[in-house]
Amino acid sequence: MTNNEKNKIRGMFLIIDRGNLKGLKHWAKELEKRGIPSLIQIDAYTIEHHPSIVTDLAKRGFELGCAYNERPLWNEPHAFQYETMKSMKDKVQPFLNRPMRVFNSKFFAYDAITLEVADELGIEYVLARGTHGVKAVVYKPEEYKTRIVSVSNIPYKEMGAGSLCDESLWCRGVTPKEFKEILFGITEEKIILVAQTHLSGVKLHWWNVYEDFLDANKVAWKSLDEFSGGAIALPNEQIPLN
Repeated sequence: MTNNEKNKIRGMFLIIDRGNLKGLKHWAKELEKRGIPSLIQIDAYTIEHHPSIVTDLAKRGFELGCAYNERPLWNEPHAFQYETMKSMKDKVQPFLNRPMRVFNSKFFAYDAITLEVADELGIEYVLARGTHGVKAVVYKPEEYKTRIVSVSNIPYKEMGAGSLCDESLWCRGVTPKEFKEILFGITEEKIILVAQTHLSGVKLHWWNVYEDFLDANKVAWKSLDEFSGGAIALPNEQIPLN
């Protein structure tokens, strides 16, 4: 760690693609301009209708995974989860010159079957709902090869907790001004900041919040592998589940 990073939050930037090409291009341009290593979870719609942008993002060095945005994979049978995850991986893999390593379902939902299937398909990371508030945590279940990346979570009034994310908080009635206050009030040492292409990628008031936070240079942004170093190894039944 450099001297300039000692007092900074350690962070990872995550883009959830929701089939909005304009928003995806905007976020890719801004993150690349700032030299922020980022994970982009590609939606099936983009792969099918705009394959050239997926190829372009891969060539530009972004870590690309697949986001199954149709439904959460809680308590789904093995056959369904296997078919779903394999289908998504098979769609993303041809665009990459490296393995497709990351998967998430809607709401960052997963269970033990998800981890089992991820192992079978060689998927190294599964994104999960946060379990430690704003603090992001990476776990290594002892029974599986796959790591669990537990994203930052924000409790918000009576609406319950949501990810540190524009859409998640917008759905809970948070305004851009309130979101900015949340971001600039973060004191945790390790976070995952999430943005969705169909909101901050195209809505100026939401983008302005991210722009101000990124320009404040409060975070030392890390790649997925850097961020996941030192994962906490536990039996899976002892890993918190949200």
